[in-house]
Amino acid sequence: MYRFSVYVVLFAVFTGCASEEKPDGLPVLYPAEVTVHQGGAPLAGASVQLISTDPSLSKWVSGGSTNENGEAVIMTHGKYLGAPAGKFKVTVNKTQIEGSATGNDPGSSNETKMFDLVDAKYRAVTTTPIEVEVTAGENKLDAIEVGAAVKDAAAKL
Repeated sequence: MYRFSVYVVLFAVFTGCASEEKPDGLPVLYPAEVTVHQGGAPLAGASVQLISTDPSLSKWVSGGSTNENGEAVIMTHGKYLGAPAGKFKVTVNKTQIEGSATGNDPGSSNETKMFDLVDAKYRAVTTTPIEVEVTAGENKLDAIEVGAAVKDAAAKL
């Protein structure tokens, strides 16, 4: 019986309780999906963030990660499906790590390097030219193009 109780508790912790309350002030969220292309091809494994242009919504972080087709389902705070209605600036980030993170690989230089794979102008809210609007109802947002592939050195790990 004890083992069963432990499994029930672990299941509740990892899946969340059905009765979990949403945070105070959470606006109505509308399902949203966006597709990201780089050089005309789907960009898999990228992080997409929607930053509201309405200061009253700035605390509600919305975004997602792209799948192998470049599609990202937008979630707010990483757990609530959708985004509030409004206009958003969109940032797209993707990084790659090269080298040995542990330093235990034979013949490795023990140096780990990180690279940004999306043009810098799309990675920051102050420079991104991408804007979208989420409206009431389902939102299949226009596909986003982030230009040619890049491999910019980022901070050392």
